[in-house]
Amino acid sequence: MLSDHVEEAARLLCAARHGSPLHELPQSCRPQSDVDAYHIQDAVIRQLAETIGGWKIGAASAISAAFCAPICMSMIRPSPASFGHTELRLIGIEAEIAFRLGCDLPARSSSYDRAEVTAGASLHPAIEVVDSRYADFRSLDRTSILADNFANGGLVYGAAVPDWQKLDLGQTRITVTEDGEPFADSAAGAARDPIAAFVDFANLMNGRCGAQAGTFVTTGSWTGMVFTKRSTRIVADFGPLGRVEISFPADE
Repeated sequence: MLSDHVEEAARLLCAARHGSPLHELPQSCRPQSDVDAYHIQDAVIRQLAETIGGWKIGAASAISAAFCAPICMSMIRPSPASFGHTELRLIGIEAEIAFRLGCDLPARSSSYDRAEVTAGASLHPAIEVVDSRYADFRSLDRTSILADNFANGGLVYGAAVPDWQKLDLGQTRITVTEDGEPFADSAAGAARDPIAAFVDFANLMNGRCGAQAGTFVTTGSWTGMVFTKRSTRIVADFGPLGRVEISFPADE
């Protein structure tokens, strides 16, 4: 993908953050591969003059190839958190398990193993806030969504979980409420093992720029994707792992 086309796609996605959403990217600057999408992600961060504070890692299934997308530092907040009316267009909620890297993982030719990736890492209950710069992102092809940071809006994280390595994360149970009423739960379980997703992230970043200590990595939804509205308070209860709270004040 030509650099001019990458920059144009990024310009359109940046403009849609505070203007009208895109129906789709023009064919001339629409990504045709994950590599194209990653170049557009990088250009968006650069054009926004943002800093990357975290990443989301995803895959269509436990056996399909993983992909990743950056999360802007300005949209990562400790719980309890709130997001103003100008910061998000959509408000999607996904309860997830996130990690925070304990050491730098520089890009290298050999793969990282589980012990290297998890060394010194902390585990956090988290909510990924879903947003999109497209009018209807679910109708678009995967690489177009990936170019738009795979519909990421922000990340809210709870306190670090002590001795998380001793826990059976597969037994995690999560309930999400909206203004105190049942909203979503983890009855269906996670799409994939969060630690395996964390390791996949580290090795994906071998093909980019590596990853720095302190970076958050969120590993996929346990509660599906549900959409809320302004004037609501969302609470995700992870049982012994803690809880995460977000409020979305009404439009001013």
